[in-house]
Amino acid sequence: MNVTDWNAIAEAYFDVDDPHERSVLTFIRDKLTTLQPRRLLDYGGGDGKFAVLCAESLSLQEIVTYDPGPRMTSLARSLCADFKQIRVTEAIEEIQSGIFDVVTFNAVWMCLASREACLDTLSGIARLLRSSGRLIASVTHPCFRTCKFSDYFTDFNNRDYFNDGTLFNVTISNGKRDLHVIDAHWSLTAMSSQLNEAGFVIENLYELPRSTKGTSQPDASLWLVIVARKL
Repeated sequence: MNVTDWNAIAEAYFDVDDPHERSVLTFIRDKLTTLQPRRLLDYGGGDGKFAVLCAESLSLQEIVTYDPGPRMTSLARSLCADFKQIRVTEAIEEIQSGIFDVVTFNAVWMCLASREACLDTLSGIARLLRSSGRLIASVTHPCFRTCKFSDYFTDFNNRDYFNDGTLFNVTISNGKRDLHVIDAHWSLTAMSSQLNEAGFVIENLYELPRSTKGTSQPDASLWLVIVARKL
């Protein structure tokens, strides 16, 4: 089993209107309002929806959205075409080092299937940030991956919690269609360790509550947001 080929399912993902993803992106946008960055990089920005959300509501000198998938990049170019402050790229080498105040990293960590890939990516992000710049990462909460939500559920088993890199199946539903993806599991311990090795210190953790009333599960948090500062 391999992690998801996001380039292959770009259009399907673009069409899934997930209100719970919207809520975490809005939460992060509000954190950016407090930080007031001049330059923002959305790393793994996919179809560009978060870049547009920020461009519509924040006064930013520049927003760069990067995704390695050509089809995702094509969707982002179309969606972001009317926003002069947004630059879309699929070439990480074209991005200048040390100029960003904040890098956002939304639902990307779960797409990295090895510890080496995680460290390489986080170290690359550190290179792009200015001194004391912030990384804001959102992940589906590793402690609640066995909880079934109305529009999100997995086949993850808690016996694998400390088996970092374990792949698991995810179903995302918008009530009209289901989207199936494969994610990689990283525990809180693993993510903290990777951040430290890549040159970051965690400043805050935010667990976004989500009620699971009507199921056999207790109330749970679907999303975890990590704010880390570059050392």
